[in-house]
Formats: sequence, C-alpha cells, structure tokens
Amino acid sequence: MPVSRIDIGHVGIFRALAKAAGLPQDSEGTVLDLLQAKDIPGLIEACAEVPAPFREALQRLPQLYGGVEVLDRAAAELPAISGVTSALADLRHLVALAADLPFSLDLSDLRGYHYHNGVVFAAYCPDYPVAVALGGRYDGAGKVFGRARPATGFSMDLREVARLAPAGKPSRAILAPHAGRDGKLAAHIAALREQERLSLNFCPVRLPAKGPVCDRKLALVGEHWIIEAIRED
Repeated sequence: MPVSRIDIGHVGIFRALAKAAGLPQDSEGTVLDLLQAKDIPGLIEACAEVPAPFREALQRLPQLYGGVEVLDRAAAELPAISGVTSALADLRHLVALAADLPFSLDLSDLRGYHYHNGVVFAAYCPDYPVAVALGGRYDGAGKVFGRARPATGFSMDLREVARLAPAGKPSRAILAPHAGRDGKLAAHIAALREQERLSLNFCPVRLPAKGPVCDRKLALVGEHWIIEAIRED
C-alpha cells in the first residue's frame, strides 16, 4: 500500500504565537478549533482583539499549506519569535533528512495539540479520503515517571490498512507425511526441498488451519513417492 502524501506541521508554531499574543485559555481553544477547520472568516472575527503582528500571523496559518516552499513563506510572513523559528527549523531538518518522502506542509493542522509538543504528521494513501496513520512528537511525556526522554509515536487502524493493502497471491505448499525413520522418504523430501520453492507441511492427518495453502501432496504409489493434486470434496 503506497503512501501518496504525508502532511506535516508543528504545534510549536501556534503555541508560540498564542503565548506571544497573550491569548486567554478559552480564546486559545476557540482559535485552535477555527484553525483546524480552516474557518478564515471565523478566525478573523475571533482574532479581532489580538495585537499585531500576531493577529495577522494567526489568520495567515490556514493558508500556509502546500509543498516544502511553505517553509520559506512561513519564515517571511510569521513573526521571527524563538518558538516559531525553532519549529520551522525542526521542519526543515526533517524534510532534508527524508527528502525522498512525499511531504506536504500544513501549519494549521494541529490534531493532538494538547498531547503533542513538536512535529505532527498524517499519512495518506491513494484514493482514500482519511489518514491511515496519525502521530507526532510527545517529548518529555514520561517526566512524571522520571524518564523525560524524546519520544514519538503514531496510531493506525490495522484492520483498515489490511483492507486497503493489495491482496497477494496465496502461497502454495506440498503436504508431506512425517518421514520418521523412513530414510527413503526423508531423502525424497530433502531432494524436493532443493528444487521446490514452495514450503512443505509436515501434517500427516489434516491440512493446516493457517499458513500456505496445500494444493498438492506426496503420495506413495507402489514403491514410489509422487506428487498428486489435492482434490477438494
């Protein structure tokens, strides 16, 4: 299942702007919701009393999305306060280290804002409208347990990923009886393994419930072991 796009953002940008603008906690939550919805008219109204240049910066965030050129636009259009410049530097570093990945930037995508504290991401696959993986940095989350280490993680619906993954061809196998002390049978199985790319299943009674599909079997005909097709009843 190929990944067609990985949206990345950084919660530190909004956090730094909200702090510098002196947004009260209730106003911060309102502005956060409007940013995630990309509701620009609502954002303009909610930020009417926010001092410049932070008012314009918050209103600009929903429009800062697209390719990696967004980082240059953000550096030119957002206030050069430490939290913003540090977050943009983190994103530049990530994009440079993994230049072969299909990154896109979205600086108003703040999912997990109250949990993550750095880069956040959402991975998408072709012809599927929602993200197949969501995650980000949560550095220092283990501080209360005495281990404030750098950390990152993601969530993924494995059942949905399995449904979207292309179906592979089922592996085929030969059902072989256990050789035990039968040296002739053991030699025949060993020789067959050298030539046969498919696996052997040593199940003398029944077909395995899991694993490769047994479509053939070793059968003793007279004094010779031969491969026969397994007929379904």
